[in-house]
Amino acid sequence: MTKDIKHIHSYYSPNDLYNKIIDGLAKMGKDLSKITVDDLQPVDEFHIRGDTATRELIELAEFTPEMHILDVGCGIGGSTRRLAQETGCRVTGIDLSDEYIDTAKRLTQLLKMQERVSFDACSALELPFDDNFFDGVWSLQMNMNVEDKLAWMKETCRVLKPGGRAVLYEVCGNTNTPLYFPVPWAQDSSMSFLLPANLFRDVITAAGFDIEVWHDKTDLAQKAFANAKEPVGEPNLPILGVYLLVGNDIQTKAYNLHRNLDEDRVSLIETAVVKPVFAATGI
Repeated sequence: MTKDIKHIHSYYSPNDLYNKIIDGLAKMGKDLSKITVDDLQPVDEFHIRGDTATRELIELAEFTPEMHILDVGCGIGGSTRRLAQETGCRVTGIDLSDEYIDTAKRLTQLLKMQERVSFDACSALELPFDDNFFDGVWSLQMNMNVEDKLAWMKETCRVLKPGGRAVLYEVCGNTNTPLYFPVPWAQDSSMSFLLPANLFRDVITAAGFDIEVWHDKTDLAQKAFANAKEPVGEPNLPILGVYLLVGNDIQTKAYNLHRNLDEDRVSLIETAVVKPVFAATGI
């Protein structure tokens, strides 16, 4: 693992995460034998607009029950499990963080979803799967920590079957720089590698994908963070929240994201792309 990847791995490696989540559920009076995907939503859907965005992306993806989908950058598996529950498909999630993957596996067992949902700790740049293996790909807000985006997209394309669809939901750069830090995906600039949306689009097509759908969701992201305020004093944190994943300074990170969105420093896109059928034969 390179120095830069170790830095990112450390950021996404909170200690004893699963037990902290279980403790939070208990404090909220939840019966652990009856935990649902919705009960975990405050902590396990770590992307802009949470499960609202996840449901929109599920509709966009058009994945069906017989499919096997790869979730690249799955975190602790919130959207992975939501995708499996809503579509009936089988989903494999991968993430660089061993702590996230361990927590994802244990939460999936708690929900009794392990027959349809599984997880592996690995790099998105070196996927341990054969060519043309998955029917679809799902990736929500992980490109920000990937410096070599072309290698990531090529690897994603490699494991996808010809004709298969990949759905991406990503924070990109915008017209102004630099960013205000920290933000939810990075404590500082050494962990953040944003491209403007038009250049990210070029990377996707250079990797071999055809773009079917391209939506700018920046306005919805701005609305989602419109009420984010600069924190004063000790943070007032909920029992369960994404701060468990990336630190108690989450309110500062949310406020900075609000500023970055409003000042055209970052943007948000959702896209559906397809691996051409001819990619299998080289025609």
